[in-house]
Amino acid sequence: MQTSLFEREVAKIEAMRPLRVRQLQALVDVRKAIAEGHKHIVLQAHTGWGKTLWASHVIASALHKGKRPLFTAPAISLIDQTLEAFEAEGIHDIGVMQAQHHRTNPNAALQIASVQTLIRRALPEVDLVITDEAHEIFDAFYALLDNEWKDKIVIALSATPWTRGMGLHYTKLIIGGTLQDAIADGYARKYKIYGPPVDVDRESIPLEKGEFKEQAAATAMSDATIIGNVLEHWKEYSTGDKTFMFCVNRDHAKEQMEAFQDAGIPFGYIDANTPQGVSDSERGTRKHIFAQMRAGEIAGIGSVGCLIRGVDEIVHNIVDLALTNSEMRHVQKWGRMRTGDPNAIYTGFDHAGNNQNLGAFWDIHHDTLDTRAPGDRKQAYEEEYKPAKPRKCGKCHTLVPAGSRVCPSCSEKLPLHSGVTVKDGRLVEIGTGPKKPPINKKHQQWYSELLHVSRKAGYKDGWAAFKFQAKFGIMPTGLKPRGKSSTSDEVKAFVKEQRKIYLESKSAKQSQDRTSMSGVCRGCGGTSDRLCGHPCY
Repeated sequence: MQTSLFEREVAKIEAMRPLRVRQLQALVDVRKAIAEGHKHIVLQAHTGWGKTLWASHVIASALHKGKRPLFTAPAISLIDQTLEAFEAEGIHDIGVMQAQHHRTNPNAALQIASVQTLIRRALPEVDLVITDEAHEIFDAFYALLDNEWKDKIVIALSATPWTRGMGLHYTKLIIGGTLQDAIADGYARKYKIYGPPVDVDRESIPLEKGEFKEQAAATAMSDATIIGNVLEHWKEYSTGDKTFMFCVNRDHAKEQMEAFQDAGIPFGYIDANTPQGVSDSERGTRKHIFAQMRAGEIAGIGSVGCLIRGVDEIVHNIVDLALTNSEMRHVQKWGRMRTGDPNAIYTGFDHAGNNQNLGAFWDIHHDTLDTRAPGDRKQAYEEEYKPAKPRKCGKCHTLVPAGSRVCPSCSEKLPLHSGVTVKDGRLVEIGTGPKKPPINKKHQQWYSELLHVSRKAGYKDGWAAFKFQAKFGIMPTGLKPRGKSSTSDEVKAFVKEQRKIYLESKSAKQSQDRTSMSGVCRGCGGTSDRLCGHPCY
């Protein structure tokens, strides 16, 4: 029997990678916000959460309803990456709005656009806009939100939506997941962070628009002792591969590359002038350099800012040599750590002391949007609780995790108000990240049994998540996605009742659809191509 176009499109959605529980909950929360009347919505989720996969599900659903979605990114380098990600999920009718791009097709159902190109061209007719890395703000994009798109649904994605004034243009913030959530759910590993070998006098470094001036920061971080220690500590404590190194500027990065290469350790380098490339074999391109790191041909990649956003590579180690005064930049850099090994521990080398001065990156979080108006000198989130910062042990100079008064290295007890700062050339471990919260045993039992029913019937795990929500009123966040080998009578009865409710609802809808298709309202006898609105229907 020949399948219809609709059936083939539904099959494509079913072939997509399934969403995890928190991603499903985010779908529910976004739909609820839209039903409440919100049109401009921010979805905040940590780096590595799967925002592109989530967006592909939203876009696929919109396409199947005959809607015209638009996806935007703030940098040209992210366009091809997004295009490949959507095609990997079965979405192929895509046009790209970017100068001289080979996939330009204004008639395609889905358009992907760089923000720079979008604000310079005639706007396409769209029903839904999803914008990635939304914390990178363009005033012209805000103008679109406030004027041409004021009545359009716009969903902004970001791990750090804390930019000045975002709350003036978006009316709803939804938290899809934090790094603590990811660790609790078992999707992220713990972090082993080593602190700075020398203290950098941040007070003496001038600021420009709230961030350290590049040349002054480079001078502060390019001391020969620090360069030597970067290599020494990386060799001693890292896994020896898959490393991202963040530097202050290009000259600073070249100094670091030379130190590694002189030691016989191959290292790659990417900057704004490195072309994207079309294949992994095209030498000198970003694709080729990332492929070299994946294959182990180079130990890592150094950069200034090109590795901070939109990079989904497996990264075991972070070397941070770039002073920052920005929570967003700090969290974005360190959030690049991710691995496919469930038993691995991320290792970070914070030679810049950002985790000590700004707070541990996994603890930095805000649950509101900034609403400062232009010209307002008030600091963002200045009235909120700030994460506690680690201190140095006065005896062995180890960085002691926040909240602890006992040094993990020498067991020395710290005074309540330590002002001791002793310069030294050794890095020491400062912590292993937050601990997992306890699991509700009853919730875990129900979720596991519902997963067993779901998988036995050939359904996706999302079925179990939504049935769990129907039972307890919440999504099964934080629970282990493991099915059991049997099902209790209580769960069986619940599933049976849910099936009955579904069949009754389906029967009622089919009856209503038949009435609509007939063109005759059985309540009043009127004719219409849709239901006439009679109270009976």
